[in-house]
Amino acid sequence: MEVNNTTTLSNISSTDPHRCDVYCRTILITVYSIVFLGGTVGTVMMSCMMFKRNSQSMIATIILNIMVLHSLLLVSLPFRLSYYLSVVWELGSFTCRVTSGLIYYHMYFTFVFYVAIVTLRLLIYFKKLQTQQLQKYHAIILSIVIWVVGSFIFLPVFFSQYGTDPSYLEQQRCFEFYKDLNFKEVIIMNYSMIVIIMTTVLVLFLIQMAVVLRLIKAYWPDLWAHHEYRAQIKSFFFLLVIVVCFIPHHAFRVYFIQNYSEEENPKLILYNEICVALTTVCCLDMLCFVGGVIH
Repeated sequence: MEVNNTTTLSNISSTDPHRCDVYCRTILITVYSIVFLGGTVGTVMMSCMMFKRNSQSMIATIILNIMVLHSLLLVSLPFRLSYYLSVVWELGSFTCRVTSGLIYYHMYFTFVFYVAIVTLRLLIYFKKLQTQQLQKYHAIILSIVIWVVGSFIFLPVFFSQYGTDPSYLEQQRCFEFYKDLNFKEVIIMNYSMIVIIMTTVLVLFLIQMAVVLRLIKAYWPDLWAHHEYRAQIKSFFFLLVIVVCFIPHHAFRVYFIQNYSEEENPKLILYNEICVALTTVCCLDMLCFVGGVIH
């Protein structure tokens, strides 16, 4: 009987235009599988490298926070993969909301820590901050502030509205909380995050590009021999990760909010889910460092 129910749900998901269909699930399973395997390997190897080096720098402490965030997300990915493979969610609505919420929690907090790294290095470059002034306890205090303040802002707002529509409880479905866009508070929260992230990235990207170009002009052709250049390239890498992984989701989110309609634009569900999945690809950043893609 249970097998028949699962088969029925699978068939429904293949024909119901309001749900993530077979093609959609295939893409998501592929992306999440790559992220889970690559992210796990990268995080474990980076942890071993940092443990051996025992670095006391502020940047290393912030990267440790990013690794913790990656680990939280990676733990939740098997639940997502299980759902997209079986098309049935049997762990309850609260577990669904937590698992679904983790992907946004990870994205926004990772973004904040990325920005912290880029900002610190820019401040050091412009002589607004001295490396000698940065102690490990400064990074610990900064980390605690980000975790505590961010959680107090994010968790109540997110879980007070996210996934609370009664219709979600009637079916064994998960990660499809599109009806939340009917709430004015959710729309305002989405637009606010989009504006903040887009503005922050644009400003930092322009400043970072100007700094990199200035360093290229000053140190050419022996660029990699200079620590200052290497540090700014690492910052540029983090900005590039934000642009590749986070910006598509927020750019498309504007269009999605304005045009989403289950009856008229079912294809938008597919595109939105892919953009959400793309945000998890940032978990491969540590693999890039370990593999020597960025030194």
